[in-house]
Amino acid sequence: MPVDPVNLLPSIGAEKEGHMTTDIDTKDPKFLAFWTKCLRETSHWSQEALAAASGLDVRTIQRIEAGHPISVTTRRVLARGLGYDNPDVFEDPEFIKGMHALFEGLRKIQDEDVQKQFPDHIRVSISQVKSGDGLARIAYEASSYLFHADDALSDEAKETAAGIFDFLRDLGDIADDISFADRLGYQRSLGEMLEQLEGAGAACYSAFRATKIVGENWVDKTPLPMTIGYLTVVPADHVLTEMMVPSRIS
Repeated sequence: MPVDPVNLLPSIGAEKEGHMTTDIDTKDPKFLAFWTKCLRETSHWSQEALAAASGLDVRTIQRIEAGHPISVTTRRVLARGLGYDNPDVFEDPEFIKGMHALFEGLRKIQDEDVQKQFPDHIRVSISQVKSGDGLARIAYEASSYLFHADDALSDEAKETAAGIFDFLRDLGDIADDISFADRLGYQRSLGEMLEQLEGAGAACYSAFRATKIVGENWVDKTPLPMTIGYLTVVPADHVLTEMMVPSRIS
């Protein structure tokens, strides 16, 4: 089950090695978009009212709240319009420290809510797959797979995703017996399918989880190592950094 941070506050943080952090850049257009809209709506101001207070035009306010880059001058004027005495507040160490504390607190609340909602799941960090080689890793390195296609995908994207899933299952069945030359051919084919998927407005994300299993009816209860490969396909505008997966393997 993918966790989509596009609509979550921590997505404003920096992404490091597949994890979202609260290392917030308060000059980042995404942060300014969020904070401007947050303060404006809390004050019950329209975009026109904020434009009048800051001396900016409404179109500029709309661009700011849409996350478009702005100049240093515009950022300083915006700070004044939002009620800050210091026009360079977004670079002030105390302001940045306060934002880190705020986001960290909200992140903890969010984590607790997600855990309550999915008590039998754990978080797994994921990263976007950008090549046929990356897709092939699922077949080469995983001993079992979990594939997922988002309901919001177009029919074309769903069909392409299904083709990739089938391809990877088949490739996994023969992975130990194929030559290196054959591998290159399969990887090229997967790369072409990935291009089709991206052309249909979708993106692939993958993850691996190393675990151990013990069968209920096994005489020898020695845990058997297992690597699970996860592959999820979502609309291209969904930026993912982690997903929820079942903690128990059935």
